[in-house]
Amino acid sequence: MSLLPTLLALLLMNGARALKSCKDCTRIDQCEPAFQLVTTDKSATTASLLKNALCGHDGLPKVCCSDFTMSRTLIQNENTDEPATTPEPEVENHPNINLLSGECGDVEGNRIVGGVTTSLYEFPWLALIGYKVENTVVYNCGGTVINSRYVLTAAHCVYGKNKTLASVRIGDYDISSKVDCTGEGEDQECESTYQEIGISQTIYHQDYVRSLFQVKNDIALLRLTNPVDFSLRNAAPICLPVTKQLLEMDINGERGVVAGWGVTETGKKSNILLKVEVPIYSLSTCNSLYHRDRRARQSKFENVFCAGDRGSDSCKGDSGGPLMLEGPYRDTYKLIQFGVVSFGSSQCGSSIPGVYTDVRKFMKWILNNIKP
Repeated sequence: MSLLPTLLALLLMNGARALKSCKDCTRIDQCEPAFQLVTTDKSATTASLLKNALCGHDGLPKVCCSDFTMSRTLIQNENTDEPATTPEPEVENHPNINLLSGECGDVEGNRIVGGVTTSLYEFPWLALIGYKVENTVVYNCGGTVINSRYVLTAAHCVYGKNKTLASVRIGDYDISSKVDCTGEGEDQECESTYQEIGISQTIYHQDYVRSLFQVKNDIALLRLTNPVDFSLRNAAPICLPVTKQLLEMDINGERGVVAGWGVTETGKKSNILLKVEVPIYSLSTCNSLYHRDRRARQSKFENVFCAGDRGSDSCKGDSGGPLMLEGPYRDTYKLIQFGVVSFGSSQCGSSIPGVYTDVRKFMKWILNNIKP
């Protein structure tokens, strides 16, 4: 079928115009994206694009070929009622990457232990999320400070009609005591200051789903009403996996550290910040372990990993808290958050490990949703 009648018909739909000047003026049958577009799409939008791209004649019209490289995607999206999209920037080159400080995740003390209390200033990025219950505030989830205005947590900690967020507490250690002390004698350290900051915005993942043994995209951000004061020793941000090396790091078989005030082996919440070391399993192992439970055989995990062992696990009150690993970060070693506590077996510390949202899979989402 001759191409010329089709082209003339398209041009007549919108009239003629002055020829365009460009460096890639090519006969239309030698410009593949233009040729394919005008022979498969006869819409008014295509006619307008053709008219605007005309740059000469040589038996057949000549067009600025580069005009059609992006225009073809635009036409396709228009015809399917989908907005035109542009490629997302890589994490390392994201315009908001500088909102995350390099002064983060400082290592203090030996963390190669499990199920013990932390030192007073060991995890200054740990946050408690407070909820309004009648005339008081209760703390049922954790989170991490990622910069002076944002706390990272789990979506299930903030989503739901019965959840009325009150504030975020940063820098506390023993929630039952006004003055927190660790150590003895000359080694004793005490702290009486913490920061209680309001929440101005709750951002949970737009595709968050929660059902029996099925949780997807369990991640959220809280924007604080006032910036965190990082001049205090018990307040600092955690590092996130922002480099290519960390984003591609194989953590299967590593042992991470989880910290929080969650339910302990006694069945009660701890007033003191605890930490536990847990083995990390791959996504395939995670699916395999959970599919042993007949109730969970229909579940399929995505963008998560599993971690935990019999007697060593995160538990209910740890939801939203971090799983951390030491790793290379800007020419030094830092603590880096790779996971967010999501959910697990009803019996904490059983042979079924806990499930963690894989922070690496959501770095672009995090960067896209924070602002100065």
